[in-house]
Formats: sequence, C-alpha cells, structure tokens
Amino acid sequence: MRIAIIGAGSAGITAAYHFLKETGIQVDLYEKGNDIHSRQRNEVMSGFGGAGTYSDGKLTLTTEYGGWLTDYMSERELEVLIEEADDIWKNVSGVLELDSKSNYEAVKDLEYSCSRQNLKLYPAKIRHLGTENCLLFIRKMYEMFGQSPHIKIHCNSEVVDLIVDGDRVTGLRTTENGETVEREYDKIIAAVGRSGNSWMQGIVRKYSLGYDLNPVDIGVRVEVPRSVTDHFTNQLYEFKIKYYTNGFEDEVRTFCVNPGGFVAIERNKDNLLTVNGHSYKNRKSDNTNFALLVSTKFTEPFDEPLKYGEYIARLANMLAGGDNIIIQRYGDLTRGRRSTKKRIEKNFVHPTLPDAMPGDLSFVLPYRYISDLTETIERLNTVMPGMSDPNTLLYGVEVKFYSVRLKVDGKMRSANLENLYCVGDGAGLTRGIIQASVSGLIAAKDILGE
Repeated sequence: MRIAIIGAGSAGITAAYHFLKETGIQVDLYEKGNDIHSRQRNEVMSGFGGAGTYSDGKLTLTTEYGGWLTDYMSERELEVLIEEADDIWKNVSGVLELDSKSNYEAVKDLEYSCSRQNLKLYPAKIRHLGTENCLLFIRKMYEMFGQSPHIKIHCNSEVVDLIVDGDRVTGLRTTENGETVEREYDKIIAAVGRSGNSWMQGIVRKYSLGYDLNPVDIGVRVEVPRSVTDHFTNQLYEFKIKYYTNGFEDEVRTFCVNPGGFVAIERNKDNLLTVNGHSYKNRKSDNTNFALLVSTKFTEPFDEPLKYGEYIARLANMLAGGDNIIIQRYGDLTRGRRSTKKRIEKNFVHPTLPDAMPGDLSFVLPYRYISDLTETIERLNTVMPGMSDPNTLLYGVEVKFYSVRLKVDGKMRSANLENLYCVGDGAGLTRGIIQASVSGLIAAKDILGE
C-alpha cells in the first residue's frame, strides 16, 4: 500500500510514526519547507516539524480544549488516544514528568476566585517539553524516518493539487526542484497545519468539499512580571481562562501561557508576521507571556474569516514598518496614545522581544476588539493583581488561522472524497500539538485497520 502524508507537523509526524514498523506500507511524507537541519529559527510555521517545532512544547492533556475531537468520539475514547499520543512525545523526547503537579485544594480556591468574577478557569494536566526538548523530539523523529526503508521524506516539496477520479483521490501533483511530479497513492492524509489553511480552503472550493467555519481568534500577546501570575502558574503551569464580555458578550480566552517565557515573532506565508510566545525547560525570563484572544464566528454572507485575520495582521505589519510587530504599554493604550521607544525603555516590565516596534494597537484592532481585550484585562486584574498595571506590555497582533473545518467522520475520513483523510489544525479539527497528534493517530490506525 502506498500512502502520502501532506505536511510534517504534529499530525503528519505522528501518523508516519505509527507506520514505522509496517513493512508492507510505503509512506511519502511531504513538507513544503526545509528539512530539520536546514530550517532556521525564523521559519516558525513551515519546515519539518511544523509550527510546533519552535513552540514551547506544551502538551495539554485534556479533552476540554485543544480541538473539537469530542464531536467525533466520546470523551473516554479521546482520553485513551491522548494518553497514547502523549506516550509517543514523552518517550521520544525523554521528558517524563508533568508540570501541573497541583494541589487540589489550591486549584479549587483559584477556580472559586475566578468564578466570583465571571471568569471560567479550566485546570488541566500539562507536560511542558520546553522549546529545546520539542526540537529534540522533532530531530529524533526525522532521524528515525530517515533510517526507515519504507518512509521517504520529501522536504521543499509543495503539494500543488490532488489527483481526483470521480469521487476518489488517486494521487498527488507536487513541485520538486522546479518540476511538476505526479504520483499515485492508495491513501492520502492531509495534515497541512495552520500554515496550510489557505491551501486547504482552495481544495475545499475546487472539489466542493463539505465544511463549516470555525471562529477566527484575533488578539494580543500580554507580558507581565512572573510575580503577577505565579500563584496560578505554580499550581497549573498554564491557566486556561475564558470570559464573556459585558460590552459585546464576546468570548475572550487566554491561550499559550509561558511562565518565565519569551515573546517571539511568527513568520507566516507571504512574509505575514504575527506574534507568539514560547518557553524553555531550563532557561527562564523574569516575565510571563500569554495570548489573549477574541473569538469571532462570522455568519452569512461573509465566509472568509481567514482573509479577515490576514488583513488585520498585515495592517499591524504596515504600521510597524513593514517587517515587524507592534508593542504598546497597557497604560498608553488606555490613555489613547502611542507608545514610544523612550517609554518602552523606561517601562517597569522589560520586553523579552526588545526589537518590536513601539506603536498604537488602536489603529490596528477594531473598537470592539480593543473594548473586549481591555475589559478582560481589567477583569483578570481582580484575580491577578498587577495585570492591568500601566507597565503591562501588549504585542500585536496574534491571529490563529484555523477557520475552515472540514467535514469528516470519526476516523478522520473526508465526507466527500474517498481515500482522503483530513487531520490536524489545517483541517480545522484541532488547535494544539496533542489533539493534532491524536487526529493523525486516528487516521493511521484506520488505514492499518483496512
């Protein structure tokens, strides 16, 4: 049997790993970016390992967030698969301990404090690999695949299109070394990741695939002293908090919390820059950073949430000089003035991304988003005093691109095209390393079952 996997991110790698010992299967793993040895630190989104490679390697071991896989299976079934995917990451990376060694009573106190302020706290088990160990995991996977006689890695190979015969996918059309190559396959796993969401949208339209629209998440990355968040992160490592604003009744959530972490620039397709954050296992800063995201689900007639998010990000890039992101003090935002280099230099909180361009996020984000974000920061301040301090830093913008959600069954099989599996963030089914890995695992298991 010949299998193609499009994308070497968390979902694609996990699927390929499941085929390692299957000698009767030939797997071609396609990645549009560089191999792991050629990949540069600023190539955050593409390259072998996908967007997770230079992340902080945070495995969120819960069914409550990180994706929508509970729409396709029971919570218990998903829990078992999460444990299996976690075992792969744990054993290959060598990071065996959990970071959420929380005291039950202390966590209950935090939940109670949040509930009194209409904040919903979601505790979860966390395995924090750290950026260095996440990269180690990816390198080991690359080495194992390279030594396998029946898994072939095709880096710098962009899949241009599917080859479709009636309602069946029979192969792929790729570009390699400037030439178009066509290959036939029995099964294809599309694991294109967030950076491949636009590609997936093109496939959806060309072949009339069924889909729904996920919310688009747009917001900022917040940076505060560790002391502001320590009483949460010492118990949970990552606090997942959701809030519905009074002004617009919008959902705002915290995401990707990095105690002792560093803010980073994420370079997407066509040189689109957004902000992100990560943290190391053994190297710490004096700050905590996290994303604060407003979720918006668009309705008819608008069906291009991805383009809307890109538009907001490009506006921020333009105002930051074309090749940078914006940094602003919270006190400057609430006073209606731009942050300047001098104000940032004098700021009590020192930025972990010092090259960001001082500016004014109110020229980028619509009033509704600014209102949602400031209201949430003020509400977080009631349980984390110091959050709404004028010295708090905001970086913008952060956008999560996973708007198109492909229609699949419980085995991740496309509802429209036979032999096609759609998995991971690029299919709009997950939004994080561990559930993306699970979706790849489900597809691989189903193929082996056949």
